[in-house]
Amino acid sequence: MSTITRRVQRFGKSTLMVSLPAEWVRQVNLKPGDEVLIEVIDNMSIRITPLSMLSKLPEKKVKVIISRTSSEETLTRCLYATYILGYDKIIVESKDGYLSEYQLKSIRHLIRNLIGLEIVEYTPNKITMQVFVDPTRYPVAELLKRMCNLLKFMIEHFATAVIDGQHYLLHEVEELENEMDRLYTLVVRQLLLLAHVPHKSPLGLPLITEYRIIAKSLEDSGVAIGQAAIILKSSSTILRELVAIKDLLRELTDTISLIIDRTLIAFDKLDLVLINELISHTNELQKHITRYDMIISRKFEHNEIYTAIRGILDRFRIVSRNLRTIAEIEFDVAIKMLGESIDISKVIF
Repeated sequence: MSTITRRVQRFGKSTLMVSLPAEWVRQVNLKPGDEVLIEVIDNMSIRITPLSMLSKLPEKKVKVIISRTSSEETLTRCLYATYILGYDKIIVESKDGYLSEYQLKSIRHLIRNLIGLEIVEYTPNKITMQVFVDPTRYPVAELLKRMCNLLKFMIEHFATAVIDGQHYLLHEVEELENEMDRLYTLVVRQLLLLAHVPHKSPLGLPLITEYRIIAKSLEDSGVAIGQAAIILKSSSTILRELVAIKDLLRELTDTISLIIDRTLIAFDKLDLVLINELISHTNELQKHITRYDMIISRKFEHNEIYTAIRGILDRFRIVSRNLRTIAEIEFDVAIKMLGESIDISKVIF
């Protein structure tokens, strides 16, 4: 198609609009009411793709051949890899005539932990799974925000379990960690799809490595809080002793929740001043944790209770470091998006 020039027109008070070329509209069979994906390219041009075209991408299919001696661990690792690598249909077939009991249990356990994966065909020697995930409905940026919110919920559940004595919420912390793992796996799948088909990807994210680090930092933080919950569940004595320092715990969890809230804002605004302040907050959080460590050291005199509470505090220190990593990457992303003119005159270092 030849190059076409269009004049930008005003629509309403603040909206600008431009008409689409009629020949292109006919070729892609675009009709009024159809949705299109608009991606901002690195050179600040845009690319418009009808969502109907994205659904016509060729299906990726893979067959995993096993025997009765194939280990459960290897099978699980292989299926996990095929999911995150973007395969749409995954077939597991046994050379020995039927799948063993432990292999079936492994497959079903995996399905429960991978978003959109379902069994569509099931015979004694073969299971066919299909990934029913529409990439256009799961933008990576939105998935990362969901992971941020999950981490915040885990922190709040943990604090409520200790301070208000609602110990059953520690189990909910573990359930939220499982959900965090599921989201992390979906993020990796989406990012790898973007890496392999950037010209048709609905994700629109040029910084694949940076976003994967953010996802991993959030997932590691979820694991850390989950481990802290397990430490508490192991001893009612630790729970009772933590109440004695509930003000410190509330200050710690409130500070982390505040940082997560500002991290979510930074995802949308990519404002250097805001992100720089966010990095400063994470630095202060690390100092607070060091101070808390000194306080509990004096209070519990390095006994078994101190060791357990120190273990919990170490998990929060992991969260603090990960939040700083996320803030630093958001700063890098903001720099990338600003292009050739970067104004840091209002940023206080």
